Amino acid sequence: MKVVSEKVLLYPEALELLEERKKAGELGYEQQNALEYLKSFNAGISAKDARKLLEELKEAGLNEKQAVMVCDLMPKREDLLQVVLTADKSEVSEDKVKDVLKIVKKY
Repeated sequence: MKVVSEKVLLYPEALELLEERKKAGELGYEQQNALEYLKSFNAGISAKDARKLLEELKEAGLNEKQAVMVCDLMPKREDLLQVVLTADKSEVSEDKVKDVLKIVKKY
């Protein structure tokens, strides 16, 4: 199989996509499992808002991987956010953690 293009999907976007596909017909085993998984991690944010949040986080200086993890997990505490931001072994200042937390709290 040849990959023509790739696009990062946030949890809310993937959830929305799978729910639309479910309405159109029966989902396969893997798709059904993914749908159940995404429902259990639903942070209550719409796909549109998640995409806006992603862009704001990238403008605030996060790399795409960090921004996607923050959007998917929506950490509410500084200690949890610190773990998410340093998961890729990069160092993040306390000020940046506080700034990112302020952005997340808006959503």
